[in-house]
Amino acid sequence: MVEGDRMNVVMLDEDNIEMYTEYLTPDVAENIGRTFYRGIVITDGDAPAAGMVWEIRNIMKDDDTVSNILYLKIEQDLAEGILFDEYKNSIARDGVVRSFFSLPAKTSGREKEALTSAGFDVKFMEGDIIKATLSEVVELSLVKKITPSDNIRSLKTITQRGFSVGIRQFAAKGLCGHCEDIMYLSRSFFENDISCYSEVDGQMNGILLIHKNPSGALVVTVMAAIGNDYGKILPQLISYAVSRAGDLYSHDTEVIIDRHNYASLALSEKLFPRGFGIPVYVGSREEIS
Repeated sequence: MVEGDRMNVVMLDEDNIEMYTEYLTPDVAENIGRTFYRGIVITDGDAPAAGMVWEIRNIMKDDDTVSNILYLKIEQDLAEGILFDEYKNSIARDGVVRSFFSLPAKTSGREKEALTSAGFDVKFMEGDIIKATLSEVVELSLVKKITPSDNIRSLKTITQRGFSVGIRQFAAKGLCGHCEDIMYLSRSFFENDISCYSEVDGQMNGILLIHKNPSGALVVTVMAAIGNDYGKILPQLISYAVSRAGDLYSHDTEVIIDRHNYASLALSEKLFPRGFGIPVYVGSREEIS
């Protein structure tokens, strides 16, 4: 903890995150402690005055290291400057060369102005996140028409070692969805009853991993397949997972899909041809070391 004139800087970690879970929201706070996630809260006395959580990306790749800000909240002007100064110091230690952000437009008016003042370019656009209810997903024709083969199995049937071995081959090909720390996560991070994989001749060739947020939403985290039949495997994985989810969860459960790459975008257009992403403010800033 670093003290300012009347502000305190709290670098978030597993030991103190419980104190700020309500402020950050449980869905954001659960990321603190994961390998590539960082966070700061500025307090005025004991009360939070600003906060930010971000993910360091491309650490495992040859690409430039970047930061993706996934949460930002500013409630006091004095806290704003301290927050961005501490953020800059932190990402410099991680070798970040560019910062990105995507924040919900509906609740980020003040934050938009703060980002602009801090040198970020800011745009308004449709976001990558699509939300639907489980009942809507269950009724999709893709789910009803396809019968999964015997090669599709529940994640709970594989050992942690088998899971780790399978995940490594997908990560080596860059197929880790928007979950770059996948190799550091245990199988228990995902919903084992509905997450699934495809296996042929003892080799994993497809995987669909779903994580349940503290708020109860089901998040499609990793969806990938390899080999000549990848186009057939993915629909079977989806059909299996959705059918299982329909039996195990309330039909008003929220399902979240992040259209983070071409494959997920193309699939989401098939699943939800009239689906629209949440309106967001997005932008970036070059970081000078």
